[in-house]
Amino acid sequence: MHALVGNLDFRRVLLLAVGSGAVALSQVPTPAVRRVFEVASIKPNRSAPQRGVQTNPFEFTPGGRFTATNVTLVDIIVMGYQTRRIQMQGGPDWIDSERFDIVAKADVADGEVKAGQWSQMLQALLEERFKLAFHRETKEMSVLALVGKLPSAFQESKEGQTAFLPGEHGRMTFRHMQIAGLVNTVANVLRTPVIDGTGIKGFYDFALDPMQLADTGSGASSGAAPSYANLLETALLEQLGFKLENRKAPLEIMVIDHASRPTEN
Repeated sequence: MHALVGNLDFRRVLLLAVGSGAVALSQVPTPAVRRVFEVASIKPNRSAPQRGVQTNPFEFTPGGRFTATNVTLVDIIVMGYQTRRIQMQGGPDWIDSERFDIVAKADVADGEVKAGQWSQMLQALLEERFKLAFHRETKEMSVLALVGKLPSAFQESKEGQTAFLPGEHGRMTFRHMQIAGLVNTVANVLRTPVIDGTGIKGFYDFALDPMQLADTGSGASSGAAPSYANLLETALLEQLGFKLENRKAPLEIMVIDHASRPTEN
């Protein structure tokens, strides 16, 4: 049985997964000269993790302004490199616990920041201020593959902004989302590598409501109350027609060789 992920933590990892996916959709090749932030303020945030209704902790706004509120170094790496925590190894023990507030701005003289440049700028910020150094390794690993045909519950959306809308009691609503957004969501909730085995292309609007199954006993075993992770697996099958299959697959791992607390502003 998969470990239960708390609802508040669950909302955060989903927002991060969807947010990083949105940046990745517009990624462009890294130019010879990488664009960077002109100024950046990084301050420790010693408040508790945000509770209640959560919004994406990252904000990219016109005029080249970027803000990140109450985020860990792992959060920033996930956003900057479009990876997932389950595909990261190494690094000091504080990268998941110490939190920061970041306000950064690009030089407007260089023009409006294009969607594909944001990740490049975050990478430069990580390297300069957190002294991030890493290498990549490909390992054969046990993964789960999301498999199935295009669900009738998927409504094709040709225009709109990619969004994840966390609802009450763990309901998830996706807007203008590729299948990768769902795959990343499942991977973060189950804390297990998940790959796309559907081959589904395009952008869709759809919803998933695992807690709807809680009162029916779906996902339970041996009389025990089902965890949210178990309910999610059942909801994938019953509401969308997707299954999770055990497979072996090569997976790229980001190995953090060095990271230090950010330099003073």
